[in-house]
Amino acid sequence: MLCHARLEVESKDPEAVVKALKPDDPEWCSCWADNRIVIEVRVEKIGTLLSALDDYLINIKMCEGVLEVLG
Repeated sequence: MLCHARLEVESKDPEAVVKALKPDDPEWCSCWADNRIVIEVRVEKIGTLLSALDDYLINIKMCEGVLEVLG
């Protein structure tokens, strides 16, 4: 069974966040900036899907914090 998720996250600087996340994109995940951060994940297992989304959200939170400090 294929599990698919698309997540759109608001950001003050989506391009900067995506540049930071992009090096970690495996072949089954992708992220890009489109006035927000867009993440798509396609995997076989629901656990892998949830883990991938959790990883992206944690990294986005960290990037947003760094951008806020750099200001």
